[in-house]
Amino acid sequence: MSLVKKFAVSLFLALAFIPICFAQTRSPAGFYHPGVLVNRAQLELIKSKVAAGSEPWKSAFEAAKASELASLSYTPHPWQTCECGPFSKPDLGCKDEQRDSEAAYTQALLWFITSDKAYAENAINIMNAWSSTLTGGHKNSNGPVQAAWCAEQWPRAAEIIRYTYDRWSVSDVAQFQKMLTTQYVPSLINGSCENGNKELSMSEALINIGVFNDDRDTFDRGVKMWRGRTPAYIYLSSDGPTPLKAANCDSMPIWGNKGQTTPFVDGLLQESVRDSQHANMGFSAMVNAAETARQQGLDLYAEQAKRICAALEFQAQFLPPNDAPAVKNVVVHAHPTWEIAYNHYHNRLGLDLPKMAAALPKIRPTGVNHQMAWETLTHAEAGAVGLPPITTP
Repeated sequence: MSLVKKFAVSLFLALAFIPICFAQTRSPAGFYHPGVLVNRAQLELIKSKVAAGSEPWKSAFEAAKASELASLSYTPHPWQTCECGPFSKPDLGCKDEQRDSEAAYTQALLWFITSDKAYAENAINIMNAWSSTLTGGHKNSNGPVQAAWCAEQWPRAAEIIRYTYDRWSVSDVAQFQKMLTTQYVPSLINGSCENGNKELSMSEALINIGVFNDDRDTFDRGVKMWRGRTPAYIYLSSDGPTPLKAANCDSMPIWGNKGQTTPFVDGLLQESVRDSQHANMGFSAMVNAAETARQQGLDLYAEQAKRICAALEFQAQFLPPNDAPAVKNVVVHAHPTWEIAYNHYHNRLGLDLPKMAAALPKIRPTGVNHQMAWETLTHAEAGAVGLPPITTP
């Protein structure tokens, strides 16, 4: 089915399903709304914790509110085409698009927590500015991953606003859905056989778009991509002497950096030797995708629990207060992530993750770096609040 026809079907379902109230709802396509990364009961929990001045939510909220992304005078900078080269050369709209998608999500969260309509209107203004301007897609070598980074964030913001605020017009929602379908999906659906952080971000973006657009085909494409890449991104000794190869890729991605390597051990990520930043961009995208899938009743977490938990503990051992001696050619830094995975495996399932349990309080409250965004605020101690039953095989 062509993208235009797919969008028409999704639009029909979207317009047929206009919520009368703002309870958690399920669309005719089978998606729970709001249900990209967070659900309605989860948002209510966050709001109540902030109102009560409870930690770590209070500090996390204050950090979000103090961010430039939360400015009540925030002005979007949309581009008709985003051209993104390696090392940001060129950067024609790329940083603006990232910043604006991050701001839309930040303002959407703050709208719900504070009930200040100015935040909701700001989020709408940002999303409408881009959906009425972006027509040329994403170009140059980093265009596809640029599309992924932003499409990880846009649907989070859109989902919160559409299902908790009544002043985003039906026509503007449809325009935004069309932008996601025509300006992002074509850059994502073919995946990437380069470093795994790219394809994992693409998988999350497709899953998120699928939920917001009530588009089962796009959602399923993202799930398939996730299943094909995740086993190849985190090593387990049960894989054998070498890591697994990503699905549909003829060659193995680089598990080193400029000739440097490290022994394969449980929890090592494909880009750990490259640098801590890219390794955790891949890890966080993997976990975010699994979280949104779980919000929809699909338990991707269970499929790769051993790998994800191994990666959590492998990295946490090097962080304060654990401070294990570094292994050859691997340096791990703190990043604004790990909260979502820890909440699932420890708070929901009761699994013991002692190294990450010790490390997390030292990095709270977490901020924003690409798709890693306000995780302490949204998922610290959230448990299983609002989750639907696991029903999808």
